[in-house]
Amino acid sequence: MPIHRIPAWQVTLAGGAAAVLAVHLLGGPYGWLILQAAGTVVLFRAARRHRCGWWLFSAASAAGTAASLWWTVRGGVPATMPMELTLAVQFALHAAATLQFSRPRRPGGAAEAAAVVLALAMLAWSFIVLPYLGQPGYRVVDDAPAMLYSVLDLAILATALRAATGSRRVPGLLVAGSGAALIAAHLVYIAIAGGDARLLLPGGGPHLILQLWWVLIVAAAMHPQAAQDRAADKSPGRTTLIVMYAAAVASPVLPAVANPTPVIIVPGLLTAALCGLLLLRIVVLARLAERRAKQARAALDEQEVLQRRLAHRAGHDGLTGLANRDLLLDHLGRAVAGDRPYALILCALDGFKEINDTYGHHVGDTVLRQVAGRLLLFAPEVELVARLGGDEFGFLITSGTDAAALAERVVTAVSAAPYAVDERRIHLTARAGLADGAPGNDAVLGDADLALRAAKQAGGARTARFDESLRAEQSERTRIAAGLRQALADGTLFMHYQPVVDTVAGRTVAVEALMRWRRDGELVPPGVFIPVAEQTGLIGAIGARALRLACAQAAVWHREHGLYLTVNVSTHQLRDPGFTASVLATLSDTGLPAAALVLEITESVLIDAADTPVLGELRAHGIRIAIDDFGTGYSSLAYLHALPVDILKIDQSFIRRHQDPPRPQDVSLTRAILELARSQDLLAVAEGVETPVQAGLLRDLGCPLVQGYHYGRPADADTIDTLIREHALHAAA
Repeated sequence: MPIHRIPAWQVTLAGGAAAVLAVHLLGGPYGWLILQAAGTVVLFRAARRHRCGWWLFSAASAAGTAASLWWTVRGGVPATMPMELTLAVQFALHAAATLQFSRPRRPGGAAEAAAVVLALAMLAWSFIVLPYLGQPGYRVVDDAPAMLYSVLDLAILATALRAATGSRRVPGLLVAGSGAALIAAHLVYIAIAGGDARLLLPGGGPHLILQLWWVLIVAAAMHPQAAQDRAADKSPGRTTLIVMYAAAVASPVLPAVANPTPVIIVPGLLTAALCGLLLLRIVVLARLAERRAKQARAALDEQEVLQRRLAHRAGHDGLTGLANRDLLLDHLGRAVAGDRPYALILCALDGFKEINDTYGHHVGDTVLRQVAGRLLLFAPEVELVARLGGDEFGFLITSGTDAAALAERVVTAVSAAPYAVDERRIHLTARAGLADGAPGNDAVLGDADLALRAAKQAGGARTARFDESLRAEQSERTRIAAGLRQALADGTLFMHYQPVVDTVAGRTVAVEALMRWRRDGELVPPGVFIPVAEQTGLIGAIGARALRLACAQAAVWHREHGLYLTVNVSTHQLRDPGFTASVLATLSDTGLPAAALVLEITESVLIDAADTPVLGELRAHGIRIAIDDFGTGYSSLAYLHALPVDILKIDQSFIRRHQDPPRPQDVSLTRAILELARSQDLLAVAEGVETPVQAGLLRDLGCPLVQGYHYGRPADADTIDTLIREHALHAAA
C-alpha cells in the first residue's frame, strides 16, 4: 500500500515505536525530550479538536516532559522524590483522562471494570500482601509511596479496562495499551529494578517502556474515531455475566487457598455462597429492570408519536388536511405583531349547500377534498392555506405576492373544471374577499369577511376587495339589528295586509300579512331589515310576533268574511324544533282555525327545509303551505311533485311582462305555469297584478286568485277592512 494511503494513526504508531527504539539505542538526553515534546504538542492539538479527556492526556504528557526536562537540566543526575512525584502526577492525570475519555458508558460498564480490579486486588492480597505482612519488622510507613503507586496502578487498570471495552474500539484499545505501559513500567521498576531511581533514566528498561506511553496515546489521538461521539453499548452479554459471576463467587475463597485453615475456609465459603446468591438476585432484577425500561421507552415513543399526531390535528382540518381556523388565527396574530404588510383572502363556494342537500354530505366532503387539492397548488405563494369551516377557505399572504391577482386565480381554479364524484360531474363557482393588513391591524379577518359578503351579494363567482364603505354598511346593519331588538320591546313593529282576490267573483278571499317597522318616525323597507333579522337570528322572534298579530286580526276577518291568512316564514323558523308547537299555540290563543292559515315559503327556503319534518307536521294539523315567488328559485319543476305544498304563487316577474297588448310568448309561459299547477292539484295565485290588462288576461287564462296594486296596496287593518267590504259589495252587485 502506498505510504500516503496508510492511516495517520498507523504511521504514528509504527514511526513512534521506531523512533523510541532508535533514541534508546543511540542514547543522549535530548532525543527523549524532543520526542516527548512533539507528543505533547500533538495531544494539545487533539484537545482543541476532540476535547473530552484529551486536555488531561495533554497535561499528563506535559508532566512527563517536565520530568525529562528536570533530568536534562540537572545534567542526568536523578532525584528520587521529584522523579516519583512527577510520575505520580502523570499516572493520576492519565487515569482521570481515561475515565473522561470513556464516559458516558453503558449501564454497568464501570462496575465490570471495578469488579476485575477488585478480583486482581484480592489475588494480590492473598498471595503477595498477606505473606509479606507476616515478615518480621514490617512497617506500613516505610512503604507509603509504594502503596500510593499501587492505588494509582489499580485506577489505571480500571480505566484501561473501561476504555478497551468502549464503543470507540481502536482508540480505546490504544488508550488502554498506554495505561498498560505505565503499569508495566512501574512493575518493572519495583519488581525487577528494586526501586533504583537510576533505572528511570534513559537507557533503563522502565524508561524505555514508559516512552511507549507517548507513542500509544499520540496514535490514539490521531485516530478518526477519537473525535466521534460516544454511543451507548448494549447490555453485557452472557459470557460477561458468567465471568463476573465466577469472579464474585471465587474471590472470597482465595484467602483460604493461600492459607487453608478452617478459620478462613468456612467464612470464605459462606461469603462466596452469599455473593453468588446476591449476584444472581441482582442479575434477575437487572433483567426485569431492562424489560421494564424497554417497555417504558416504547410507551414514551408511542406517547411522543401520539402527542405529535394530536398537535397536528389541533392545527389542521381533519377532512382536507389543510390548516384549520385556529392555526390561521395564530399565524395571523404573528403577522399583526410583525413589521411587514400582509393580506388575507377568504374564499367560499357558491351553492355548496345545495350539493350537500341534493347528493348527500359524503359527496360534499369529497368535493371539499378536491377543492382543497386545487387550493394547495397556491401554497408556495402564501404563508398558509387553511379551511376555516364549512366551504370557507383562507389564504394568508406575508410575501410580495399580488393578493388581488391571487384571489382572481383562486376563483378561476375552483371553477376551472367540474368535480368528478361517483360518476357525477359537479360544477362549482367560488367567491373571494380580500383585505390588506398592516402591522397592528387586528381587524383584517373581519374586513376580509365583509369583502366576502360583498362578493356574495354581488352574485358570487367574483372577488371583492375591502374598503371603508363595506365597514359603513356593516355599521348600518349593526344599528338596524340594535333597532330591531328595541322594536321587539317597544312595539314599533306592526302589520300591514294585502288582499287576495277571486278573479271570478271579484271578492277578497284572503289577506297576506306583511311586517312593517317604523324607526324614528320613518318606515324602514322590509328589504332592508328582514335580511339583517335573518343574519342576526332575530327573524325567529320577529316572525313569531308577526304570526301572533296577524292571526289575531285574521280571526276577526275569518269569522265575518270567511277569509284565510297567509304569512311568510323563513328557514330559521322552519328549522326550529319548536316551530310547529309555537304555531299551534298561536292559533289556539287567537282562535284562528288551522285551515284558515297558509304559510308562505320561497322555493329556496322550501328546498332547504325539505329534509325537516316540520312541513309534514303542519299539514297534518290542516295548515296549508304555499310556494312564494314560484319560478325564481331552484329546479322547481323537478321538486314540485314531491314537495308538501298546496298553493303555488306565481312570481310577479312573469306577470309584469304582460303589457298592452300582451306578447304571445309571455301568455304561453303563464298558461303553462297555470296548467302545471292544475295538473298537480295546486291552487294558483298570481302576484304583482297592477293593470286592468293583466287582471283581464289572468281571468281569461283561468287563474283563480290574484293580488297586487290593482286590487289594493298593503295597508293597515282598518284600511283593508274597508277594502274587503267594498269588494264584497262589488261582487254582490
